[in-house]
Amino acid sequence: MKKIIHSKNLVAIFMLPAILLFSCGGGDGANPIDTSCQNTASYPDQASSEYILPWAIGQTYKVGQGNCTQFSHATKNNQQFAYDFFMPIGTSIHAARRGTVAAVGEDFSDGTGITGQENFIFIEHDDGSIGRYAHLTQQGALFEVGENVEQGDAIALSGNSGASTAPHLHFDVHDGNCPILSIDCNPLEVTFRNTAAHPNGLIEGVSYTANPL
Repeated sequence: MKKIIHSKNLVAIFMLPAILLFSCGGGDGANPIDTSCQNTASYPDQASSEYILPWAIGQTYKVGQGNCTQFSHATKNNQQFAYDFFMPIGTSIHAARRGTVAAVGEDFSDGTGITGQENFIFIEHDDGSIGRYAHLTQQGALFEVGENVEQGDAIALSGNSGASTAPHLHFDVHDGNCPILSIDCNPLEVTFRNTAAHPNGLIEGVSYTANPL
């Protein structure tokens, strides 16, 4: 499977293994919890979190799939601390944390359901961690590799590309100690400081509003 990573000066083509990069779907509160994952989770303090919700201030979206589910956010695929947010195709996605664009893929159409055709934008943060925004719409990235983004900047448009069961945004963070497109990464627990209290992560099936900073 090929992924094209754009930059200002080159286009590098990476060959990925025949395994899924992201596989997402909205459980809407119906996904069983993977207790082995949940029992080892350690969420950072929300009030001092480095992250804000990845959409515009004042907007509200529902968590279609939360952390540690037995669907696609389980320990078996290192996506246990990912979130899926239901949102219409074309919704403005905003940077949850400032950083530098590390990778972009945006060539695939929405609605194919084909594994490996997930459009995405990855942002590397100051500590080396990587924030990943996936299932974007075709040509939905608003920044190029190497460009700096500030927290809250509009960086992409949501979609329904790749292995996806409904239009949504997949968001997760890993520690950066892996190849940029690898699925074998160490996921990190994330809280968001500009929304309702969630000491153990956002709750699946609940809607969250991005409050003013």
